[in-house]
Amino acid sequence: MAIVAFRPQFAVSALAAAALLARGSRARPAAAAVGAVAVAGLGAVAARAIRFPMPEAAPDDLSILTFNVLNGRADTGELATLIARETPHFVVLPEAGSDFRDKLIPLVETLGYRSWVSTAPGVKDGQGVTLLAASGAGDVQVRSGTGMRLRHLEASGGILGRRSLFAIHTAAPVDRRRTAQWLRDLAVVERWCHGPVAPIVVGDFNATLDHSAFRAALGGCRSAAIGTGKGLVGTYPSSAAPWAGIQIDHVLVPAGTVTTGFEVVEVEGTDHRGVLARVRVPR
Repeated sequence: MAIVAFRPQFAVSALAAAALLARGSRARPAAAAVGAVAVAGLGAVAARAIRFPMPEAAPDDLSILTFNVLNGRADTGELATLIARETPHFVVLPEAGSDFRDKLIPLVETLGYRSWVSTAPGVKDGQGVTLLAASGAGDVQVRSGTGMRLRHLEASGGILGRRSLFAIHTAAPVDRRRTAQWLRDLAVVERWCHGPVAPIVVGDFNATLDHSAFRAALGGCRSAAIGTGKGLVGTYPSSAAPWAGIQIDHVLVPAGTVTTGFEVVEVEGTDHRGVLARVRVPR
């Protein structure tokens, strides 16, 4: 499963290999075969690198930030500075439990954020998801839900209108057992996104658009990165250059949503980059 996630990098590598093989006349048939594979791979991912004209952001656009904080190790000062600068309506923090929330909230409380944690106090940060909602998000109601390996949060009301926002962290497909759980987690996302009212789903999916199971789950949802030219910017691992990583942290929005801003952002102390999206969601 991990190999599939690196399809863009393999496609570029295959193209380079084909160019090298083409220098020798005897290797040209092999170069043609490798080149065909490279072109097919690039064709499958190229759309994510295409940028279409985006309308300017409007004051009533919805802004969402998601950041996996690596078992609560992310630098809370840097994260608070980012939140203060961008003032997103919602902040979704996978691997943040009560301990991390309690360190972060004093740094942003003057901004008017409310917070919820998917797990009980005392549970390790890595098992939790924390959600922050700005005062501008309105009268948002939040509940903790089950069905995935890790508990998720569901927000409704306020600026969200008739839609729900799910804050999630799926299992990682690193072995057979966890891949089975990852597929079950994505099946939950599929149920939401194939429902009569497509939701907003935000967090660490441990999946790229090269995973067929993730694509199948989208239904009436799409990635907010599509059309921004930044759909191939890696959010994991943060130790790799953005072009060398994979984008597994997503803001999924209902089909018909217009993206008015999209950035991949960094904070010290975590192995992920974050995603900041501004979107205009159909009412």
